[in-house]
Formats: sequence, C-alpha cells, structure tokens
Amino acid sequence: MRIANVVLNDFTRDNRVLKISATLSTEGHDVTVVALHKPGLPKREGHAESFDVHRIGLVMPTRVFRGALKLVELAMKIAFGYRRFDAWHCNDAEAFVIGLLAKLTRPSLRLIYDCHEFESERNGKSKRYLRAVGWMERRFIRFADEVIVVSPSIATAYVERYQAHGLGGVQLLRNVPHKIDAEKLKVTARGKGRLRQAIGLGSDDFIALYQGAFTINRGIEELLAMSEKLSGSRIHLVFMGYGKLQDSIEETASSSENVHFQPAVPYQEMLQYTKDADVGLVSVRPICLSYLYCLPNKLFECIQAGVPVLVNDLPDCVALLRTYGIGRVVEGDEPQAWLEALMAMAGEKPSFKAQVQDGLARAQSQLNWEREQHVLIDVYGR
Repeated sequence: MRIANVVLNDFTRDNRVLKISATLSTEGHDVTVVALHKPGLPKREGHAESFDVHRIGLVMPTRVFRGALKLVELAMKIAFGYRRFDAWHCNDAEAFVIGLLAKLTRPSLRLIYDCHEFESERNGKSKRYLRAVGWMERRFIRFADEVIVVSPSIATAYVERYQAHGLGGVQLLRNVPHKIDAEKLKVTARGKGRLRQAIGLGSDDFIALYQGAFTINRGIEELLAMSEKLSGSRIHLVFMGYGKLQDSIEETASSSENVHFQPAVPYQEMLQYTKDADVGLVSVRPICLSYLYCLPNKLFECIQAGVPVLVNDLPDCVALLRTYGIGRVVEGDEPQAWLEALMAMAGEKPSFKAQVQDGLARAQSQLNWEREQHVLIDVYGR
C-alpha cells in the first residue's frame, strides 16, 4: 500500500510520526512522510528507517500574503500532490481537513485520522478554532476509515461525541517508546550517569526531572514557584527540553543551586539521561479535556528508563500508575503540594525508586512500541 503520513510540522522532533512510518515501512508499505519545509532542511530525503520524507515549501511571500492564503496554498499542494496515494495517515485535525479535500477529488482514498490530542479540547487554541474543529469532526469524521487516539478517556469521549455522527472504529495507540535493553541503561556505579555528569550532581542528590516541552499549563510555573523552598535540601529540579518558558527556567537556575537546565538531547540518547533521575514529573495542569485525559510521552519514557513518576490527579495517568505501582499522585496543583510530595519521596529509605523496580520491569515489558505497534498494523490490515 502507498501511504502518505501527513504532518503539519517540519518532522524534526515528531517521534510518533517517526515510529508509525518506520513500522508501516517494515510491514512492506511504501511510506512517504509529507511535512513542512523550513530553511536549512532538505525538501526531499530518504530516511534511515526506509521511508521517504517530502517537505512542502510555500511560494507566497509572508509579507504580502496573510496566513489564510498561505494555508490554502499548502492545502492545495498537499491534497493534489498526494491524492493518488492509497491511504493518508492524517496527524491531527488540520491534516485531516487536507485529507478530506484530497478525498473529495479521489473518493477511493482511505483516511486514517490520528488524533494526537483531544482535538476540539486543546490547550492554547482560541475558542473559535476549537468550535471549528468540533464542527468539522461532527460533520466529517464519518469519512475517516478509522480514528486513532492516545488515551482511553479520549477514546471514550470520541465514541460518546461522534458515534451518532457516523464514527467508525476508534483505536487506542499510546505514544510509547521502543523497549530499551536494560543492559544499555546500566552504569558502572551510582551517580556516574550522563545527566548527573552534565549538570554536576552527585550520587546523593535527589533529582526530580521535568523533560519535554517548556510551554504553558504544563506545571512549570508551579515547579519554579516552589524552588526557593528547596534551598539547603538534597532535592534538585532538573528541566530537560526546550520551549517558550526556557528563559524563565534558565533565570531561576542561575540564582538557585537546586534548579538546573539541561538542553534537549537527541531522542536516541534521551533515556540515557532520564535514567539518572529519582523521579519523573508529569505536572500537566488539567485546564482542558485534552490535558485532563492525557497520557504524556514523558510518562512512558520514564517507565522505559526505570524511573518512577509523580503526577497530577489525571485519571488515565493515575490508573496506569496504580496498575503497576510505579508512582505517586500529587493532590492539587499548588506549589506547596508538589513540595510536600517531593520532600516525602526524597526522605524514604529504601528509596522509592528501589521499592518499585518490580512494577517498573512489568510496565517496561508491556508499555513499549514493539507491543503497541500491533494496533497500527491491524488498522492497516483492515
């Protein structure tokens, strides 16, 4: 089958699209990732995982034409350029809209709608945008051969909202990483891992790690607000990643011995850094349904790295942690609640990380892409 995996970013950090493309290619499909072109990136390249990458550039100059017209140009280029493929894997609502346009010109085109979030309930989007996405899904979700979502609660919500509007199957495909060989994560002695070396911490320091995007409503503001009260303790907040709040993190790190900034590292090396933490932080604030129902990448990355997790009261995260016994729940979003939870965890002997090794091993064996990818394989088999 000839598959266009359509994503409206430059495909430099989208690990979900990478894993999906690699799996489908391994299954014998002819896969092309269709992404956006940015200066400095090749417009066409062959990926090491045996699929092609096509980045679409725009002709309309930014200073003359506004965003709406540029979006029309982009949609037309992708829709007409790839409409003769057998199937489109549409990542998020915007790509699905372009897929609908392509299907209008070629009705036999198969569309898979991969919702990376609860698309009409996202953070940081205007009410007008979210209403438009909801309207689009009600009217056109019936044209998706199958819909893929990232958490059980989002799956339930999509069925409740759209079953009466012709929704077909809904499949849960969590964004779990590849299974990591435990031997590759071992170090010769405690405290000699890459993260501790990079930021200059010793074996007795307790690392609470936030990794991922530095953006609003992910709890970063609350974590920084409690940092002054960490002074003199062995608890160290480490932020590893990139994003709009990076300046705030670096400013706090420059004035606090207990806060550290670690620039984002290549995905292939990330777990070698993550494993050094004593606890991973999932501090997403449930300000919208997409966030309330989330199962963040970092949760599964911590599990594969052998690190327990401290989470907000997010139902799907809490259910997973309780299933495997690999984390604790912070009751409330206030800085004081996070401080008390970290203080309690840092004071435990033996360490909480040591207590939950059996649960982490069980979770590692079940929550990995080698198992999860069979959902995707079955979708394309149908």
